[in-house]
Formats: sequence, structure tokens, C-alpha cells
Amino acid sequence: MTSSPSRRRRLALAVAAAALAASACIMTAVFARPVTVASNLLGADWQCRRIVWVTSCTRVQPEVPAVRASPKEPVVWRPV
Repeated sequence: MTSSPSRRRRLALAVAAAALAASACIMTAVFARPVTVASNLLGADWQCRRIVWVTSCTRVQPEVPAVRASPKEPVVWRPV
């Protein structure tokens, strides 16, 4: 069972094109770094990042301390 040279050439061209497309996708994913985007529309509580053409925003909540002490009461650490 032999195949014609033009058929092999077309198959080799298709494999090379698929490999080129796959390597371009992988390089885009590897070298794409998230870029911080200023979004005045959402406000200061939101942080937006852009990777290639996709923009995603997450809500940033302020950190609340685990121990709240009033200025009148000093925090005293005691062994348990």
C-alpha cells in the first residue's frame, strides 16, 4: 500500500500547521502576564487585571484585625 507524494506532502503541511498553532497558543499562555487595569467605574473596592483580551475583576475587601482593642484597654497576653 503506497501513498502518493502529494498526499504525504499535504499531511506533513497539516501536521506542521497544527504544531505551529499549538506552539503559538502555549507561548501566549506562558508569556502573558496579568496587567493591572485602572477601573474608575467600579470604584476603589475592585481590582481588575487583563490577560491578553480577557479582563477579570475581583472585589478587594479591607483586612479586619483578628483582635480589636479599644485605646483604653491594653491587650494583655496571658499563658493558658
